[in-house]
Amino acid sequence: MRTNIAICATGLTALVCAGSLRAHHSGYMYETTPIWVRGAVARFERTGPHTITTLEDRSVPGQVRRWAVEGPPIRQIGRMGFATDALKPGTVIEVCGYAPKENTVWQIASTAPGAVSMAGRLLDVEMLVLADGKEQSWGDYGVHKCFSPGYRDVHSR
Repeated sequence: MRTNIAICATGLTALVCAGSLRAHHSGYMYETTPIWVRGAVARFERTGPHTITTLEDRSVPGQVRRWAVEGPPIRQIGRMGFATDALKPGTVIEVCGYAPKENTVWQIASTAPGAVSMAGRLLDVEMLVLADGKEQSWGDYGVHKCFSPGYRDVHSR
């Protein structure tokens, strides 16, 4: 009897954990049409669980549209050998990614005196194009519409 209860409890725990993991990394919550944004980095944040880069898109004269670009966790960036100083404020980059199906605005508040809170439309980014034109895989939910047709990675079938 105790064995059956232990097995059921273990199974239930696994299902609960799998559900929350799927919800956090679910591609179902994002559009499948890629969005390209070119803008200047306003801020690079090492937040958990992902990094957030605030971009200011000035492609429409007289208007600034902010985007909250969700990227990989800071530990993963380190394993990629990516130098985060490439995302200094003012650096112009381009990103390609997917917006949530629900229009989501992401805001990062700061408790520092005089700090400005940054807010922008959330964009889950798959590819980052640096100022020098170098393309960098930046996040991966397996859609791959931002890359050329022959692109393959560990998630490709």
